[in-house]
Amino acid sequence: MEFTVMLSDLQKVLQKVLPAIPPKSTVPVLEHIYLKLNADKLQLIATDQNIILMSKLNVESTDSGEILVPARTLNDIVKALGNTGSIRFVADFDNYEITLHSSKGIYEMKGLDADEYIDMPQLFDYSMPELTDNEGLASSTNNSATLTKEQVLYLCDKTLYSVSTDEYRVSMTGVLFQFHETFVNAVSTDSFRLSKAVVHSDTPSFPQNFEVLLPARSVEILKKVDADVFMTTIENFGKVSHIRFDIGDTTFITRIINEKFPPYENVIPTANEKNLTVDIDEFLSSLRRVSLFANEKSKQVKLLIDENQLKFYAEDDETGKSGEEIISCEFNAEHYEIIFNYKYLIEAVEHITARDTTENLLHISFAEPSRPVLIVPNNDKNELLLLVMPIRNPSY
Repeated sequence: MEFTVMLSDLQKVLQKVLPAIPPKSTVPVLEHIYLKLNADKLQLIATDQNIILMSKLNVESTDSGEILVPARTLNDIVKALGNTGSIRFVADFDNYEITLHSSKGIYEMKGLDADEYIDMPQLFDYSMPELTDNEGLASSTNNSATLTKEQVLYLCDKTLYSVSTDEYRVSMTGVLFQFHETFVNAVSTDSFRLSKAVVHSDTPSFPQNFEVLLPARSVEILKKVDADVFMTTIENFGKVSHIRFDIGDTTFITRIINEKFPPYENVIPTANEKNLTVDIDEFLSSLRRVSLFANEKSKQVKLLIDENQLKFYAEDDETGKSGEEIISCEFNAEHYEIIFNYKYLIEAVEHITARDTTENLLHISFAEPSRPVLIVPNNDKNELLLLVMPIRNPSY
């Protein structure tokens, strides 16, 4: 088995499949990339049994063959060689020795027989269905859809940060995607904060009343897509078990989380009547500075709000340090005080960008100081809603 490929091309494809390589595995073959050569087409496949990533590229060859290559060794040497020039790959199937030839030297490593790799019926026994019209829009009557690169990046970026890392709360360790023909909701929560992002379509382009819970690791991969995405479902025993995403020359398959997502609509307040309007940059800058004086464990920052000014205050009884800043604002109520974990508040506001808002403003609405707070950008699109829980038993 022999082929020659440009280093820059190989680097790009490796970066697409490497996220599926587990950091450590009790199954040694999973630490390898499956290379499959057919004339001038080379496929690279990686999996940890929960996700599968496959990408392909053109190479110079008339050969064919399959072999397992140590993923990190291959990636390390390709990165170290830089992105100019080419590399020649030669595999000996008698002893599975792999030799890499470059202008800088010759490198050898030990591969494995491709027959030792695990079965992946979700990849090889499943054909991507055809699109149903000339505009690339899938039928809303089945669970397939085309999402633009921008839509996928938006949904993933706005929700990934608030996914729970608590392995005992499995239903919160992913992002819920809800498809409703002309719009898609993406929702995540860790019970301390919640984020909901929405994208719309002018036509019925998405599945009708279909929802799926994707693991955070899979959303992290989708957050880096570089092309439009065609989504289809894979079923086992009549139930959806995997979601397949075709992105240009790359195929990404992930298991879904087979748990019921919490009824998040019940925790979104509808009667927060105290409304604060403030400049995003001023809010974040002041909050970050004052948070430097908060206790490192409790991370508590108090907001004291009046009609035209907002004060941030933090203190640390253990060290005796404290800090406060005042910025201008608009507030439609009398004096109000509330305490937050500044980390949660900063992370929420950071996800409101210039694309989301007009005049660089955000709106925060309050009820009682122990009730959830809503944060939304200054616009009328209803595309982004962030919720943060205050600290109910503050230390000051």
